[in-house]
Amino acid sequence: MLQLSVSDPVQQADGLNKFTSYKVNTNTDLPQFAYSNYAVIRRYSDFLWLATQLASEFAGAIIPPLPEKQAVSRFNSEFVEHRRTQLEKFLQRVAVHPELMGAVSFANFLQADDITFTSMKNAGSSSSTSDGKPPKSTGAGVMKWFAETKTSITHTMGKEDLVKSAFDDQIDEITTYVANLENQMKNVVQHTSGLVKKGKETANGLFEFGLAFTLLGQAEQDELGKALTHMGQAADTLSVLSAEHAERESTKFEYPLIDYIRLISSVKSALAKRQEKRITYSTCVNDLESKRSSLNKLQGTPGKEDKVLLAESAVNQSEEALEISKVDFETVSARVLKEVARFKKEKAADMKTCVMDYITLQIQYNKKMELIWEEMIPNLEIGGGGDGGGNNMNNSDDGSGGGGGGGDSGRTVRTNSELASSSSKNKDPPTPASEDLVGV
Repeated sequence: MLQLSVSDPVQQADGLNKFTSYKVNTNTDLPQFAYSNYAVIRRYSDFLWLATQLASEFAGAIIPPLPEKQAVSRFNSEFVEHRRTQLEKFLQRVAVHPELMGAVSFANFLQADDITFTSMKNAGSSSSTSDGKPPKSTGAGVMKWFAETKTSITHTMGKEDLVKSAFDDQIDEITTYVANLENQMKNVVQHTSGLVKKGKETANGLFEFGLAFTLLGQAEQDELGKALTHMGQAADTLSVLSAEHAERESTKFEYPLIDYIRLISSVKSALAKRQEKRITYSTCVNDLESKRSSLNKLQGTPGKEDKVLLAESAVNQSEEALEISKVDFETVSARVLKEVARFKKEKAADMKTCVMDYITLQIQYNKKMELIWEEMIPNLEIGGGGDGGGNNMNNSDDGSGGGGGGGDSGRTVRTNSELASSSSKNKDPPTPASEDLVGV
């Protein structure tokens, strides 16, 4: 068991630098953790460090996406809460990943104290030098550095120059699939966002529609005036319902789809890492061939014994680098195939859940809409009774319901009846203030 949550965002200041810290809570019975229940304080850059470490330790793995950086309004309460949920989702995805959950960097992120964690971050950043020189180590470490840095100094390779493998056809199919999936998902998100926007506009339209009928009802007498006023109150209730529905659509349907576009970007990063390993391997193959050719020219040439020894050493080094790059390439290729298969399986389940949530929202919304309109029928019959067309759902007896509140709390929003009453002595209908409109 490994249960993770992110809570308690707090704005911090480090000199002139402001940032938001988060409490990372862990509850586990896994043996690699020293404590079963504990919490640490982390900031966004710490999560970013973890994602970078995981990508380095498990090249070719699909690293769960982090929320994007934002330069402005990053201390806005809405933004902070959205980032908190995304950071929590990132950790929960890592926690259920068959390889990533066992990463040393992940365990350190969750349980190391501030001093220890900062030391680990600094040690990780200094493990490779910025001038391209290898770290001070020997053996396989140097050979791996040699193999990796070959990519940065090689000439631009065409596809025909790259080594061939048994994975190539599958990888090509996956690359095409991911590109098409991304395009189609972006198209769905575009139309979904349009629907959510129209839902909010509908809520505002219903508010103004209701206000117009309330004012019309005040201009009439007797039962007709009451019926028209009931119509305005019903539209008022519907405006609140529509605003809340649009917000739920955004949370339950739009946001998950946007998140999946970011996850697809992580799949593309995994494929790019595999391509990077392929280029490294191809470069090492070409490098070894070149060094062997140079050695062959020097061998048997009188007076070139010293150069022959150097050339032989260079060949040996290239052979070791080639072997390391080959193993890396094969490991990453196999991991990418496994990761994409896992991605497809999880995507099918996630999309089913997402669509079912959307359908459920629509059914609930339309049932409530139907109920409100049905309650209006007796009120529209001249001489009929009724309690106000939808007031049961709005609880407007205490003056707190309706008025296009859109689910907002902490402020009083006037209903259409209140707006109409405040202008009963005016000839012209009032223009509602911006705070009286839904979703504004």
